[in-house]
Amino acid sequence: MSGPANYLKEGLYTSKMSLSEAIDRALQEAGSDRLSVEVVCAGIAGMGRAADRLIMKKSFAEIVPNARLVLETDAFITLVGATEYLPGVIVISGTGSIAMGLNEKGDVARAGGWGHILGDEGSGYDIARRGMIAALQDYDGRGPETLITKMIVEELYLANVEELIGLFYGAESSPRRIAGLYPLVLEAAEEGDAVASNLLEKAASALVKTAVAVIRRLEMQSSIFPIALSGGVFRNSPRLRNSFQRLLVTQVPGAHLIDPLHPPEIGALLVAHKAVNNF
Repeated sequence: MSGPANYLKEGLYTSKMSLSEAIDRALQEAGSDRLSVEVVCAGIAGMGRAADRLIMKKSFAEIVPNARLVLETDAFITLVGATEYLPGVIVISGTGSIAMGLNEKGDVARAGGWGHILGDEGSGYDIARRGMIAALQDYDGRGPETLITKMIVEELYLANVEELIGLFYGAESSPRRIAGLYPLVLEAAEEGDAVASNLLEKAASALVKTAVAVIRRLEMQSSIFPIALSGGVFRNSPRLRNSFQRLLVTQVPGAHLIDPLHPPEIGALLVAHKAVNNF
């Protein structure tokens, strides 16, 4: 484990330092060193674009100069880990959100994953942001009362929700920091708060739309296949998971939910193994 490695969000320097730390920790556990590394498979957000892959390849060349490099998106290694290259779909809801699938022909498609400004519907960031909006509307009298208002004030030690302005419009604000508040919405929903429950239902609906977009692009609507759910939001909210399943089966009856067969790091190993055989 190390820090964030998405250079578009964190900057190239931070990304490179995080990758260096992660590689060094892995090599230390293996009793090896950088010069002995022959193959690296890295699953990093944003690697679906050629220009971004080129930038990251240069960074890896400086860290592990002798290694053959396999660059994939974090979603792809999560998909491979979840299904072992069998036809299926992965839906991820963490700080961000994305869906990716693989069909019997070997075609891969994705939907979502456009970041907190242009997308990430149904993610922890999206749920938390909407929760704060609901709290501010409650405070203004523009929306219904919600437990989220009191929970946010207590969690952040605020005098009132007006102080959210200073916290989240400041220079230190980040999607990760905002996403860290989504558990408050989950808790409010479990306590029967109607506003919070509605936000989770909307999140589930958005994630289903993302999954269905992938399924249609891969022409899997009439197939029977697994959908694996990944990310902290799904892990921490059985309510959201159940809503997702209920909404999904009305549109894609052949899809059934599974737990991922393996974590993403095993997916990276599987991708690396396949790539080595093709080098």
